[in-house]
Amino acid sequence: MSSSPHVNHTIYAGKVALVTGASRGIGRAIAERLAAGGASVVLHYNSGAEEVEHVRAGIVSRGGTALVAHGDVASVAAIDALFDTALHAFGKIDIVIANAGVEIVGKAVLDVTESDFDKVFSVNAKGTFFTLKNAAHHVADQGRIVYIGSSTTRFPMPGHAVYGASKIAPAFLVEVLAKEIGHRGVTVNAVLPSATEGAGVSTDGIRPAAQESLIKFNPMGRAGSLDDVANAVEFLLSPGAGYVSGQQLLLSGGAPA
Repeated sequence: MSSSPHVNHTIYAGKVALVTGASRGIGRAIAERLAAGGASVVLHYNSGAEEVEHVRAGIVSRGGTALVAHGDVASVAAIDALFDTALHAFGKIDIVIANAGVEIVGKAVLDVTESDFDKVFSVNAKGTFFTLKNAAHHVADQGRIVYIGSSTTRFPMPGHAVYGASKIAPAFLVEVLAKEIGHRGVTVNAVLPSATEGAGVSTDGIRPAAQESLIKFNPMGRAGSLDDVANAVEFLLSPGAGYVSGQQLLLSGGAPA
């Protein structure tokens, strides 16, 4: 379970959190952190039924409350149903973490196909847009919305065109939405992780070539961890970040991205 040694086990007591893409990686780490803090968590997944059930069972075994909800965020109807499920089960939503995404990297622009584009944009751009739209509509006053983006939007790299472009659109939406619903006390922010061990293409570890680059160019000489991302999200959810909105927090250990 991803949990800081300093977790306040009542910080989210009475709160309801919805986390998309919660079966593994960053989504799982955030969901487990929220549950450790006392939140009731809706664990969304599209693939990885056994994995998400393991996450749910772990949360429940530690005295937490978690509900599993399946759906493809490429479908607006599925997103609507996901929020309906959360509201039906718990009566409200206080926190939304828009994390679900897919990656196609290492592919030059000249090699990107229409199916590649549609696959990535249907989830990362369209899916996230309508997840954030639902969040804006349903989240309680004084609530928190956090989008998990990518450092590739700050530092374009060969082979990341379709993925990075798909992550830029929701990052822009974060800043617009912060202005549109800020009067309700709701904050909307983004966290932009760089290479994160245990997530995405680094789920099975940082590739050797990437590891060499990290050692050479990253001031801390390492990739990010799942706890690093959960820590950043936890800050944005905290009372101390109540006046932080429309921001994009780059997690790169001091590297440009």
